[in-house]
Amino acid sequence: MAGKEQHAAKVGQVEATFRDVALPFGLTIDLIRLTTRNAAIKRDPFQIDLAKPGNLVVTVSEQNLQAFLEKQSPGGLRGFEVKLHEGKVIVEATAQLIVGLRARAICTLRIVDGTQLWVDLKDVEVFGVGAKGLVEKQLERINPVLDAAEFPFEVKLDKVIVVDGELVLTGRISPK
Repeated sequence: MAGKEQHAAKVGQVEATFRDVALPFGLTIDLIRLTTRNAAIKRDPFQIDLAKPGNLVVTVSEQNLQAFLEKQSPGGLRGFEVKLHEGKVIVEATAQLIVGLRARAICTLRIVDGTQLWVDLKDVEVFGVGAKGLVEKQLERINPVLDAAEFPFEVKLDKVIVVDGELVLTGRISPK
């Protein structure tokens, strides 16, 4: 209502879980979990105002990373297979030259400036032949693979963990 001041409900603790979050650039995040204390909730438009920083956990599965890469098709690569295992991201894809060549890349992940997730190439093979330079150029096109600027709140990323089948990011959320 025009001219009527909106009152906020005070909340002692907030625990919010979001599943299957499709980010504007095409990556679907399996899970976002937020926890914080002392927030205010407004009704119209719906808004949560944080009074204090909170914690953030983001989880992305192999399947969603694979679907993202398939949609992006960096360098014309197709047929992606993604494995998240023991701290590494293993990506296989087919490059179509005269014939289809299957490539396998082993990558690690790193957080840059607390706001972006980047992929670093450790090793690559194409039919047993090293092709690191070629794949590095393709990675330049997709890095960063995640940017905290895409989130609807201020985020500082602290840690990335690659466990069997999942990529888990932890960090903090802050009031604006």
